Amino acid sequence: MNLPDFEYLEPASVGEACALLAEDPDGSAVFAGGTDVLVNLKEGLVAYRRLVSLRRIENLARVECSESAGLVIGAMATVNQVARNEAVRRLYPGVIDAALSLAAEQVRNLATVGGNLCSAVPSADMAPVLLALEARVRIASLAGERVLPLAQLFTGPRATVLRATDVLVAVEVPPKRGASGDASLRHGGRESLSLPLAIAAAVVTMDGDVCRHATIALGAVAPTPIVAKGAGARLVGTKLDAEALREAGEIACRETRPIDDLRASRAYRLDLVRVLTQRAVLRAAARAGRG
Repeated sequence: MNLPDFEYLEPASVGEACALLAEDPDGSAVFAGGTDVLVNLKEGLVAYRRLVSLRRIENLARVECSESAGLVIGAMATVNQVARNEAVRRLYPGVIDAALSLAAEQVRNLATVGGNLCSAVPSADMAPVLLALEARVRIASLAGERVLPLAQLFTGPRATVLRATDVLVAVEVPPKRGASGDASLRHGGRESLSLPLAIAAAVVTMDGDVCRHATIALGAVAPTPIVAKGAGARLVGTKLDAEALREAGEIACRETRPIDDLRASRAYRLDLVRVLTQRAVLRAAARAGRG
């Protein structure tokens, strides 16, 4: 199947991009890496008359990371840009876990973190770890910029709070708190090629051998990526012993809504949540300095 005809536009600023989207809000889409939108166009899943590219807009491809300021990922930063950034690897290794799990090398060279989030698919690889890290998204519109917690971006499968004239310009992760570590794990079919059947990400802050804070986020097991608040709360004040981990895994299962489909049963996805939650917590705790 061939791509349908469409108009391709390259504005020089975010404001110009928003204005172009406003000219035909029902028939326009933001174009970043193109790994999602072009496939959907070719398969007839969407019908856009114009694609508004962010390629020429200055500073949207930046990846900035430091202990004092946290992490900023521009809308046009590719997944491999993030994966190869040494500061991100040192400070946010869970983000590297997620980036390297996304598709194959060729796709990661084009796909953007912003695009992965805006696609709003329940199985978006980058979403759980960024949710667990309490990331925010910076969104531009004709009325100006607003900042939202990433958790408020998703409203349903392939649905977000973004209006037709909005442009996500950056993802912002706050500085790490204390002795904390993060991790992201997924399970699918053939490694790096298939969509995940389940994803678990964890951020754990330790005080010696006691957990003082834990956030667990899950993907591919609910209509949107989610934070499993009860599961994280269960671990606070524990030494991450086997019983606490087991109960956190069970609570995480109760906070999900997995489905049966051709790729896996609901029961199998729940088993994955139990196992991946515990493994992600232990990996995050080890990275927090537990050894």
